[in-house]
Amino acid sequence: MSFTKPAAVFGRDHEWDELARFCTDPSAGLRIGVVRGRRRHGKSFLLEHLCRAVGGVYTLALQQSRTMALDRFADNLAQGLGFRVGRFGSWVEALDTAADVLTGRGDGTAPALLVLDEFPYLVTHSPELPSVLQALYDRRGPSSGRPPLRIILCGSAISTMSTLLAGDQALRGRAVIDMRIGPFGFREAAEYWRAGDPETAFLIDAVLGGAAGYRDVVGDPPEPGEEGFYAWLARTVFNPSHILFSEPEYLLAEDPRISDRATYQAIWEAVSSGAATPTQIGGLVGMDAKSLTYHLNIMKAAAFVRYEQDMLLQRKPVITVADPIVRFHDLIVRPNLIDFELREGRAAWERSKETFSSKVLGPHFEDLARQWTRRYAREHGLDDIGQVGTTTVACREHRGHEVDVVALSRASRPRDKGGRIALLGEAKATNKPRTATDLRRLEHIRDVLCAQGWDARDCALAVYSRSDPADDLVAAANRPSTGPGRALLIGMRDLYGTS
Repeated sequence: MSFTKPAAVFGRDHEWDELARFCTDPSAGLRIGVVRGRRRHGKSFLLEHLCRAVGGVYTLALQQSRTMALDRFADNLAQGLGFRVGRFGSWVEALDTAADVLTGRGDGTAPALLVLDEFPYLVTHSPELPSVLQALYDRRGPSSGRPPLRIILCGSAISTMSTLLAGDQALRGRAVIDMRIGPFGFREAAEYWRAGDPETAFLIDAVLGGAAGYRDVVGDPPEPGEEGFYAWLARTVFNPSHILFSEPEYLLAEDPRISDRATYQAIWEAVSSGAATPTQIGGLVGMDAKSLTYHLNIMKAAAFVRYEQDMLLQRKPVITVADPIVRFHDLIVRPNLIDFELREGRAAWERSKETFSSKVLGPHFEDLARQWTRRYAREHGLDDIGQVGTTTVACREHRGHEVDVVALSRASRPRDKGGRIALLGEAKATNKPRTATDLRRLEHIRDVLCAQGWDARDCALAVYSRSDPADDLVAAANRPSTGPGRALLIGMRDLYGTS
């Protein structure tokens, strides 16, 4: 049994193929899969279409009482089966019955499918559920010889879903899929939004990121140009009546462990403003670094912040905000909240343009440059690209250098001088043309790294720019060169693959 991905499902080719194999594998017994991902990333949409394709039963949990949740499950099961199976007094009864009727209605070769979406809502009032599923698996697992049955557990509360399969949990060793549904990459997002040109696609991505669900609540992309972009913001993120005006609050509400949202919002604001270590964050929030450990661990587990390791140095990781829309809210919307609530957004936007350029577009462009290097550098002949990140290089002549893009060769490990540096890059989102000075800076950094013992002599030097390069930079980059140690000029059309 096989089936193709529905036309309504954009992208997600690898995810669809993995789930299709899982759901059509005729092996006997129960197999369990876990699908997790942030809100608005499209996991429910994907699983609904999967259920339609294979005739499975899809049930979406709500924030309800235990009794109401069991009744809702019974109703969803009846809707999927076409007949009622009664009400349930416990999850043992509910899942046993569901397994019996789902496997009993087929010929025993095509697996039956049950999807429990927003599973964390069920666990909140029924903490025994993972153990119930464990017991069901132990009775109906692959070695039981029972008819094939597939159960997929899905949820947006990343911190809860990520612990389901941990070492001391009931479902440890009983799942064959643990799939993370993330946002679209920036190229996929540009195609999904039908942005039209790389500049518009970049602006959308810098504000909303690649979450698929935002297009459903925003609609059309902005018209090209500054005025078109402001009009798009004014009717969406700047609009007090629009759902995105309070999006960070909804995101925090995803995690059931977060009750004191003010503290977590303050941490977000501090990180968005540039605080990158617990000490720096604590200084802005008003807490010592040790007291922040619990909160930061929750935010990391929930994928609200990212910990990015230096590629070359043994130092503390840099903490960044994971969601572009959170950074945009913290830097642009919240400082001007009164103006937007009074519908006087134009003046607030004019005051915020410099912040938007330096603290939103700048970091986002650097991130896109790293993504491009990791995924698309082969388009420019760079086939030996491994891990990609950033670093800080000590220098006697200067006060040190922050390198936006560092790529190691595939065989190299971070912070190991036995490895090879494949690329060093500078990424600038300003409209000011980049010059040969940028390339000379990279050459100097390369020489410093070589003097420190790193294998960087043949690394490529890349200048990523949002604007067209100056003539002297083009001339310098076009100097004859052999081997991998050449200069690359990467513009917006290169990043988005439209050149």
